[in-house]
Amino acid sequence: MKKIGFFFATLVLALMLSGCSNTGVGQQIESKGNTVNNRSSLGQIVESYYKNYEPYNKGKTHIFAQKVFMDGTLVLTEKNDGQGQSYTNLFFLDENKKIIKKAQGQTPLSMCFTVNVIEYNGCKIIFGNFNDSTWLIEPDKKKPVDIQNILVRFKNGEVYSDQVDKGYIITSQSLADVEVIELYDNNGILQSDLNDLRRYGSVFDETSFVDVVQ
Repeated sequence: MKKIGFFFATLVLALMLSGCSNTGVGQQIESKGNTVNNRSSLGQIVESYYKNYEPYNKGKTHIFAQKVFMDGTLVLTEKNDGQGQSYTNLFFLDENKKIIKKAQGQTPLSMCFTVNVIEYNGCKIIFGNFNDSTWLIEPDKKKPVDIQNILVRFKNGEVYSDQVDKGYIITSQSLADVEVIELYDNNGILQSDLNDLRRYGSVFDETSFVDVVQ
């Protein structure tokens, strides 16, 4: 496997231009995906949404990642009762912590990650969650992975590096396409990248926000 020196942290760009931001990059994340200093109130808001809009769903609620975005917060969640195909919800909370928009995202199946893409208000948002294993087409078997860090490069030159836990949210200040996504363990050893998705046949899953009326 490819081993890369752990210099990617120096590539983190804290961008506040054009209303898009990656502030919050590298925040401490708990094992359940909650940001430590905000886990209680955020969990209550997300749980309230599912109780109101999916009362039939008795699955466990997971919060995979969160990111400051414009004047609000993006929160990546999942609640799966095991009765159908799994998907994630990316919620957009306004400055008052009210959920105003959501987008559904694909979850990984054979591979260890997905790349869901939203174009919103002149910005590009990519997000997804992780498996703990990935499929090797040859020799047709699963391989365990340990994803701890993500590197994303856009075609306009923007580069972001972030520590991750169960999922990720990356925002670009423009509508530039994604050029590189690489996932590493804590030793800088490559776990997976976009080439794995290309070999599998599915790379980007386009989605969009819909309004949440409360």
